[in-house]
Amino acid sequence: TLGTAVAANPMEGKEATPTMKERLTKDTVKGTLLKMDGEYYTIRDTDGKQVRIHVDPTTKMDKVVVGDQVKAYVTEEGHTTTLQRND
Repeated sequence: TLGTAVAANPMEGKEATPTMKERLTKDTVKGTLLKMDGEYYTIRDTDGKQVRIHVDPTTKMDKVVVGDQVKAYVTEEGHTTTLQRND
């Protein structure tokens, strides 16, 4: 028999998954989500700097709320391709 026991998946409930290309070519911003203002979100990064990122309907996103630890994959133009909750 094949192993049917499935370990609880800690990633369950997370929809946004960056591609391998994103992981290699995009800048990442990690920190605390401070503000959500339309298509612009503000993150306080691990150095304490506030970074403003742009999201739009093309951005793959987890459900996030202010105060969440997040990780954003950002292009050189400042557009966020993937925004993950970073528990």
